[in-house]
Amino acid sequence: MAFSPTTIATQTTSARDPRELYEIKQKAVKYYNDNGVPNKMEDVLNTMFYDSPSDVFGYLANYFEKFATTPTITKIKAREAYDSKGQPTVQTEVFCTVKNNLRLSATVVSPTPNSHLPDNTKPEDREADDTERQNSVTAAVSILNTDLNNRLTGLDPAQQQEVDNVVSNFYAELQAAEEERLAKEADAAATEEGSTKDVETASQASGKGKQPKSASNDERGKDQKKEERVKHSGNKSKDDRGKHSANKPVKGGKSQMSVAVPVEPSEKFLPGAGAVSTISRAACMAAAHIQQIPVFQHVAGLRFTEVPFEMTVPTPMVTIIQSGRAALGKSNCIKEFIVVPKPGMPLSQSLPLIQKIYNYVGKNLFTKSGVAAKLTNDIGAFCPTFDRPEQGLDLLQEAIAQCDLTVGEDFFLAINCASHEIFDYDLDQSVKEKGKYEILTGQAKVADDVVEFWAELLGRYPSVIAVIDPLRRQEKEHWMRLSDRISDQCFVVGGHAYARPGLLKDEELTPDFVTSGIALKLDRLNTITDTVQVAKNLQDADNQVIVSSCNGESTDTFLADFAVGIKARFLKVGAPVRGERTAQLNRLLQIEGMLEMSSRLASQEKFKFPHITPPPLPEPEEGEEEPAKKEATPRKK
Repeated sequence: MAFSPTTIATQTTSARDPRELYEIKQKAVKYYNDNGVPNKMEDVLNTMFYDSPSDVFGYLANYFEKFATTPTITKIKAREAYDSKGQPTVQTEVFCTVKNNLRLSATVVSPTPNSHLPDNTKPEDREADDTERQNSVTAAVSILNTDLNNRLTGLDPAQQQEVDNVVSNFYAELQAAEEERLAKEADAAATEEGSTKDVETASQASGKGKQPKSASNDERGKDQKKEERVKHSGNKSKDDRGKHSANKPVKGGKSQMSVAVPVEPSEKFLPGAGAVSTISRAACMAAAHIQQIPVFQHVAGLRFTEVPFEMTVPTPMVTIIQSGRAALGKSNCIKEFIVVPKPGMPLSQSLPLIQKIYNYVGKNLFTKSGVAAKLTNDIGAFCPTFDRPEQGLDLLQEAIAQCDLTVGEDFFLAINCASHEIFDYDLDQSVKEKGKYEILTGQAKVADDVVEFWAELLGRYPSVIAVIDPLRRQEKEHWMRLSDRISDQCFVVGGHAYARPGLLKDEELTPDFVTSGIALKLDRLNTITDTVQVAKNLQDADNQVIVSSCNGESTDTFLADFAVGIKARFLKVGAPVRGERTAQLNRLLQIEGMLEMSSRLASQEKFKFPHITPPPLPEPEEGEEEPAKKEATPRKK
């Protein structure tokens, strides 16, 4: 069935010069031959005859689509939008040229990163934080519409690493420019200060000025300024860190003051940093849309060398109660009380049960404390008054039992300790609570006591299968000691204890700080490439991955697809209410149905808790006695 390209030439009127018509035909022949049209047309017509499709032109369209030019990013459009808390955030649209047409390929509303301020901060104290957030959103919108739009135009959105590298390199350039600016300002200030001192010295030498200050006074002035800066930042100076000996008792206290490691300086983000994560997520969604595949399948292609046929759906981690330091009551040590269905329970079965548990807790709080106790926070969790952590754990176990379920078999518990939020960094011995963890209001504990506290509490609640951030990472020795005692019972999860994926991916996992789980978020500078790489690294190190939502979310369901794609064990979404939370759960339910329909759904394995063993103690030097090993307090099974 031969095909002649000369028939494609445009017919001309009889008045047209025959030679001109011949030249047009020759150009048509060359054009179609150069693009392989005759051969492809012959192939598809022959194939279609035998296939006999009912939709002839649909068959032709599908055939030729694979020969189309690779779609590329043509335009990025960003604008200010709002998250679930009514806070400003960024909405990003990615337009691609697909088969000669400009099409909207993805729309993303980025989450708002959790504020560093406590939940109970006064409104007037939040003004600076609100201003910083607004400035960051404004800068991100500007960056996306200008610099990143220019740099990403022409790139294939499916090349995720290339897109992320361009964005990350641009942010690195901004950082370098900012550091250079600050260095010049510091040099200028130092030069000005030096000039002032020269004038004073000349004046003193001539006898017209004041008497020169003694060296000790100068040093005291510098030390005073240094102390003021340290006090303002919440950190201690190097000289102060050694003043608190582990063997030095605290006046009026029962426990000995251990050497508390100061907090590491928090990373400073430039205004507009959120543009990095936003455009990375948008490119990922655009690539899936162009390929006409689900987002989770595209993400799986980024995570694995080959997309696995069988895929699992992450188990939902649902926060029912939120407490912590900012809540009413004396209990500070548990910020989130979470329920987790057993592995393998279908979402179609577990989600209705989660709703029953949530509703039971609400009715119980209403009966005991009135309508005010049913009020919820930004993630939809109840915020009752607890004076002891056992109250929240007991209430959840009661709710599970009331739904005709067995605690520790059908449903489990998890807790987010958020230990960095209850640690007081001021090591002034005149205030005995400082440099300790305020487990309960008015009851502060050093790291040694916190280890005993968690080991004893979890020994009484074997249904707890995950503990998030029970200690700060700075207390590595105590973290490992606690893990040695509880890791056979539950996953010891690092959330705030780990650096962001962009930094963590290049860190070497060392035996002095080991976890069995990690909580990951997609915000600020966390690109898809970095987060996928960290998930792979930690999964290879026998860690379970928890994909966690932010407080300020939108109804964007990307997080659910991402969790499925990287084979995360859990998806932590907040409470089972509010549109931005249930949107994620509904998407998980939809993905489960899609995988089940295509016979690709695999069941989650039962919980297996790897034991975490502390590294061996260093060999004692010659003449030193080997330290006696501390016997572990037995736990109840």
